[in-house]
Amino acid sequence: MNNVKSKKFPIKAETCTPEETIAVGHDLAHGLCPGDVVALEGDLGSGKTTFVKGIAAGLGAAGGDAVTSPTFTLMHVYHGKIPVYHFDLYRLDGVRDLEDIGFGEFVQRGDAVLCVEWPEKASAILPGACYWVKINMLDRHRRSICITRL
Repeated sequence: MNNVKSKKFPIKAETCTPEETIAVGHDLAHGLCPGDVVALEGDLGSGKTTFVKGIAAGLGAAGGDAVTSPTFTLMHVYHGKIPVYHFDLYRLDGVRDLEDIGFGEFVQRGDAVLCVEWPEKASAILPGACYWVKINMLDRHRRSICITRL
């Protein structure tokens, strides 16, 4: 995916290991620009944060164990060639909670790639154009990943 914006969507992949999921995220990262939003949908434990590890590594922002779930902190920032703002909205209840943490301001800044776990909680604030990543658990190890461009 050298230039993700010129790719035909949806892009589908099946992975069997965390490393393969990271590789799909890494591939998506090529061609992402500051201001792009990657919405990650999937059940608990499906691999959303693992996918973000690949994006962060692909953007030179972080690698390996540096990327962790921001479930309790709500957001992590990974600095690099292109910064990554990694949000986990699981614990938030609605738009008011998003306003309280300044989520809309981060969306509008356009200085980083935003990775948003549980994006359905922010659908009113997310830009119309974003990458939507749906991760389904097929079994204990296998994942189905579908990436669309909205």
